[in-house]
Amino acid sequence: MTIIRPTFNKNYIRFFILLAIVVLAGGIFYVFEYNSFVNTRYQVTTLRGNITEAETANANLKSTYYKMTDPVHLETLVPQYHLTLERRPDYLEQSKWVSDSSH
Repeated sequence: MTIIRPTFNKNYIRFFILLAIVVLAGGIFYVFEYNSFVNTRYQVTTLRGNITEAETANANLKSTYYKMTDPVHLETLVPQYHLTLERRPDYLEQSKWVSDSSH
């Protein structure tokens, strides 16, 4: 004798359909998250390269600046621009404060 229980089979079918939907949704979510992770890793690598290039450019600029402000180099510019070396320079000084209330 065969007993047919259609509701019993429906419950199994619903469970497997629900399980397939959850697995499919999880797989799609995993693919999007993996792509996001790979893109972020690529951006980090690119930014590290940019930082290295900026540090190199900064070192080159500092080197050029220090070469230009070297006292030996500046002494070679004195005759070219007709400059004189002052031993005791007088800075801008004013004995009276200039303000609006002095009038």
